[in-house]
Amino acid sequence: MLLFLVVVMNFMSNKLEVKRYNFFTGGSKAKSCTLVLRGGSEQFIAETERSLHDAIMIVRRAMRNDSIVAGGGAIEIELSRHILELGNKREMKDQFFWKGYAKAFEAILNNFVTMLVWML
Repeated sequence: MLLFLVVVMNFMSNKLEVKRYNFFTGGSKAKSCTLVLRGGSEQFIAETERSLHDAIMIVRRAMRNDSIVAGGGAIEIELSRHILELGNKREMKDQFFWKGYAKAFEAILNNFVTMLVWML
């Protein structure tokens, strides 16, 4: 785990209604930010830390690389759209097969969403 130390001139913890907010002011002009993780259990903090690390690494990789492969069914939907466009340029009797092939890619996404709903 990486630990970065930053000098802060003022720290305030204010309670607004039922929520408590922490304010760090008077810090250096560095191009960075500080995330303070607070939670009810070590397991929650550890999971939050892993999720934040994953998100930061994804952004880092996206900034360093020229190409990005989208996830979450984006590729399947784009393939389906492209195959439908190609199928619409074919003869009428061939369009049926092209549309069926395109729908197969959409079925992959439908199965993905169905499994996700069952996991929730």
